[in-house]
Amino acid sequence: MASNLQSYPPNTIELGWLIINELESVEEISISQGRAQMLQYLQQHFPQFEWRMPVIKRTEQPHGTLEAPTDLLQKGEHEREIRRWDYAFVVTRADLKSYYKPYALAIPSRAINVAVLSTARLAFHLDDDKNNTVMAQQIFALGMHLLGDLNDLPHRDDPKGFMYPPRIIRDLDGMTSYSQKEQEQLAEAFAEVGDIRLEEQFQTGKTRPWLFYLKVLGRSRGDIASAVIQAKPWEFPFRLSRLTAAAISTLLVLIITAEVWELGMSQPPLLVTGLSLLALTGTSLFILKRQQLLLHRGKRPLTEQTVITNLAITTVVLLGMTTTYLMLFLLVLLLGKVFYNPVLLQGWAASLESHIYLRHYLVLSGFIASLGIMIGSLGASFEGQRYFRHVTYVDEEI
Repeated sequence: MASNLQSYPPNTIELGWLIINELESVEEISISQGRAQMLQYLQQHFPQFEWRMPVIKRTEQPHGTLEAPTDLLQKGEHEREIRRWDYAFVVTRADLKSYYKPYALAIPSRAINVAVLSTARLAFHLDDDKNNTVMAQQIFALGMHLLGDLNDLPHRDDPKGFMYPPRIIRDLDGMTSYSQKEQEQLAEAFAEVGDIRLEEQFQTGKTRPWLFYLKVLGRSRGDIASAVIQAKPWEFPFRLSRLTAAAISTLLVLIITAEVWELGMSQPPLLVTGLSLLALTGTSLFILKRQQLLLHRGKRPLTEQTVITNLAITTVVLLGMTTTYLMLFLLVLLLGKVFYNPVLLQGWAASLESHIYLRHYLVLSGFIASLGIMIGSLGASFEGQRYFRHVTYVDEEI
């Protein structure tokens, strides 16, 4: 919306391009053409906004044949923040490291409004692409798809639409437009993006951080919710194998121990509820700190986007740990009801003065699940930091 040296009107939208590597001339020309097509399309279909697409070039060498997307996202976030862009595209000639697919052409992150785009597999090398038109079209289509992703447009099955999920690279050649409904959705999203930011309304250096967080939460809760949904925290147990393995191992050890059944079933429900909340909060904070997931501004004033990112990532981790807790809770409840004879359990939990009822199973499940996610968080701390950031920050691999 504004650079740090200029003040733009509220309806100005800046999409900055950070070209991270030194490119071959054919790549550079194709990227320039693809970017120009994007700018022309946006100016034509969204004339109510003033569009700016500044370009920053670096000459960094790729770190091997594969680049970690989260490293590039971090660089894009840094440039977007200091230059006050609304969105940032990071372009690299290296292949992107992919965790869920054989390869990735691009990586969007709604949490930080940054996307990474790789030219490694695009068509600049084709002998019949004399005028770079094929690669330019692919960059244009991929860029428009990423812009839609950063503004919550759902995918659709029209191969001619920008929001078609490309299955092969040549699918990009036929992606040429947004639908009327998508244009309306984007116009609403761009109107919000083009508004004056909170840090431009208030002197954030003089505003208490917690108060600024509350103001952002009240104003941008929709953006926070959107970033959380894109991150899919309910997939935590399946993506973070070390967390899940440590948690389930703990569960299996505890559930075959008679003393645990007696200790767990004899606890007051309110105490186990408090233990569960404490375990969820403590493990989430531990993971956020251990994996360095939150953005830090240092001595610079807080910005609205930084707060949105931190609130979104905190919510993602908390919901991810809650999903893991619920998985453990239900697993203990199922195993206890199916495989353990009530007569046997009555002998194990001899201190109980009454028969074993459903509430005893529920209390035990909460007790073991709380211990399970505590141990699981230690397992999660051994996940690679890049992979953990990939899970929490990356919306999808295109």
